[in-house]
Amino acid sequence: MRYLEIRSLGPVAKTELMEITSVTLFCGRQGSGKSTIVKVLSSCIWLEKSIVKQEVSEKHYTLYNRFRNNLCAYHQIEDFFGPDTYIKYVGDAYTFEYKEERLYISKRRSDGEYLLPKVMYIPAERNFMVAIEQAEKVRNLPPSLVTLQEEYLKALGSMKEPFPLLDGFAIEYNKQNKIAYIVKDKSKVRAHKGASGLQSLLPLLLVSSYLSSSISNGPTTTLSADERATLRKKIERIQEDSSLSDHLKKIIIEDLSKVITPRCIWCIVEEPEQNLYPLSQKEVLLALLRNRQNSRGSGLVMTTHSPYIINYLSICVKAHQVAHGASPDIIAKVEKIIPQASLLAPQDLSIYEIDEDGSVKKLETYDGIPTDSNFLNNALAETNDLYGDLMDIEDDANK
Repeated sequence: MRYLEIRSLGPVAKTELMEITSVTLFCGRQGSGKSTIVKVLSSCIWLEKSIVKQEVSEKHYTLYNRFRNNLCAYHQIEDFFGPDTYIKYVGDAYTFEYKEERLYISKRRSDGEYLLPKVMYIPAERNFMVAIEQAEKVRNLPPSLVTLQEEYLKALGSMKEPFPLLDGFAIEYNKQNKIAYIVKDKSKVRAHKGASGLQSLLPLLLVSSYLSSSISNGPTTTLSADERATLRKKIERIQEDSSLSDHLKKIIIEDLSKVITPRCIWCIVEEPEQNLYPLSQKEVLLALLRNRQNSRGSGLVMTTHSPYIINYLSICVKAHQVAHGASPDIIAKVEKIIPQASLLAPQDLSIYEIDEDGSVKKLETYDGIPTDSNFLNNALAETNDLYGDLMDIEDDANK
């Protein structure tokens, strides 16, 4: 189980020690700090993984404020830090505590009990890589978008047949010309000319499915104690070699550590609902939940502005409750509404709301189901109240 606490970081004033369950959702107004929180979480999960994998040393990120100036700069949040910024991350292998402008690292358990994750951050700007053909040639893109672009191209290159999107749409890829097409029935257009919702869907579903499949189907490599010690010595020699640039060190170390393969995936998604019709939002959510189920220890973290995402998550929890321990005929009926691979146990879901003052609280549940009284549903209810107010004014005007 992972936990995260943040204080005085950009728009985030204060959080509780948040439990990061295998499905965790953050909602709030634009600019409230949702992305800031998940970017910190992504950075911490990546750092924990990299220390366990011996790609980096603990000492490297505890010195010279590299946690802020290098690691958090990857997500472009380094300017949010201040003298009072506090971050505490409790992971499966390590605990990180950032306070008084320094990072402190402590070990929690042996490496053998840790499921090494692949960390994939999918930013809201993902449309860019589809809307612009051969976007990989564009310079000075945000680092997280560059990483996603690399995985997107790998996923396209691995395709042996059209990849289904939604509503009968699919993606085809011409490997020789490196051109992606959106197809449906007999129609076929280049992906950069497709609808904005499909452009948002394409990298999200393709990359998450590709990584999930590669981890669940790929071999799992576990090194012996002697092999780990040998690898550690090789990496230490590279880290201490002053003749190598930091960039070259990173490339060499990543190549050496490829012998240790990920055993699960943590997919962190900004606004999965982006540019999508409500029913399409449901299908995307079900696909992401299905991908999470492919390997033990995997997680899905999302930010959202959509009340539909919260409501569909509630339906997935209720479907799990109805199907759990039920007879085969009941399970079959549930399957027609929510596929078994997308069922969600109540204890696996956490939803957090960010208030206008930057404080974060966990959404209450009733019998395991997230409450209807949440930030996004309240915003929907306000439209009814406003309409009622206008009707009252109209009645007064007609008197």
